[in-house]
Amino acid sequence: MAVGDDERLVAPITQRQFELYALSLERGPNFDPAHIFGSYQTGRGSASGCILLDPEQRAFTSLALRRRVDHRWVKVDESGPYSTPEAALDHLSISMRGGDPPEPLPAGDRRRPLLLKTGPRATCPEFQLLTSTISHLPALMAIGECHLALPNPDANFVTDLQTGNFASRLFELYLLACFREQGLIVRQDHVSPDFWIEKDGNECWIEAVTANSETPRTGGIGDWVHAPEDRIERLTGGPAERFAKTLRGKLQRNYQELNHVKGRSFALAIADFQESGSMVWSREALPTYLYGMRADVEGDDGQRRAIGTPITNLTGKHAIPAGLFRDRDFAHVSAVIFSNAATLAKFNRMGFLAGWRPPGVTMIRSGILFDRTPGALEPIPFELSVGSPEYEALWPWGEAWCQELEVFHNPLAAYPIPFDLIPGATHWFERNGDIECNTIWANSVLASVTHVRTTKKPGDPTAARREIEQS
Repeated sequence: MAVGDDERLVAPITQRQFELYALSLERGPNFDPAHIFGSYQTGRGSASGCILLDPEQRAFTSLALRRRVDHRWVKVDESGPYSTPEAALDHLSISMRGGDPPEPLPAGDRRRPLLLKTGPRATCPEFQLLTSTISHLPALMAIGECHLALPNPDANFVTDLQTGNFASRLFELYLLACFREQGLIVRQDHVSPDFWIEKDGNECWIEAVTANSETPRTGGIGDWVHAPEDRIERLTGGPAERFAKTLRGKLQRNYQELNHVKGRSFALAIADFQESGSMVWSREALPTYLYGMRADVEGDDGQRRAIGTPITNLTGKHAIPAGLFRDRDFAHVSAVIFSNAATLAKFNRMGFLAGWRPPGVTMIRSGILFDRTPGALEPIPFELSVGSPEYEALWPWGEAWCQELEVFHNPLAAYPIPFDLIPGATHWFERNGDIECNTIWANSVLASVTHVRTTKKPGDPTAARREIEQS
């Protein structure tokens, strides 16, 4: 075989692997009304592509992507229609140009820094775990592709991810994956806010922020911190206060006064990295603070029902006023977007489901599902092997990036966000004095942990690692 012949060979890959590559497309892996019929790559992955089937026209098209010299994916060909998938694959095999040199860097574009090339600063434990363990190879691959898909990350992005701002940068990658997965155009044409998203004429500016503890080490790796035993403390105490301080700190920057933001929808996106493990239990504190409403239960067994108890202040040491969404001074905040899944565990699962499955590595996800039965007050427990048919069957298309994304809408918003802008999120809104939700998902994970088990070689004991993740 001649040198380079192996690079020209076209081999099938999973649809989920190609969809991860396709996050680099302007609207991600969304080709309506067509859908992916088959996915492929050449040799060692210098090119990839798919065959699309339009069920209405009963026609096939081909789409080819190639790596640039900085490893980013670019679309190089889109062709069709073809009457058969074989004809589309014949063209795709040629247009992927396996064995050719990478695509050149466009004039004026800066080369994106390599994710694994570290500088003089010491790397953080999370980055070390990501890059030095076989159990986290799936996460490394998923994070790498999301980083390459970012439209225009700032110059410090890679350094931050490798060091003390790992959590913040991981959250940005997670948001990008969520948005592109849903067919949104995502741009980073300004220093701030972090993202501009658009779909079908609806748009929003989004600034991402993480709630961190007051100590240098935040979230991720460390001794597991359990929820406060006192329910009031958990809902209105320290956790709610840290959310409040983080959001209010960002709002002091007056993003709404920027020329490109003024008169448009604007949202803050927040993730919790207050403590190692806090993301599994702190989520309820956020809507409590935003709406100034504590979720309580009244009545005896069999007659219990959920009620909302208005509160005016949080119960933390600073007695911060509750109800950000009750204050007309913050009407420029269209919504607060939240997720507790911007974690190594989420990226590890998504990389694993995409096909990067190191020998001996298994994942078990356990947690609780929201019970949508009318009047139900308790969640439904689950424990399933990631990648199993039972796990995939929880959702129509398997696990998605956006399933843990929540949008809390401001009832006083001057520029509201339409639900259709972020259709895959769970939307919370006020109606007739009650806080209600709307979602496309029948099964919503409220909290979970992912156990990663690695068998090093036959005869060795199985090593288990618990990943922090709540959804």
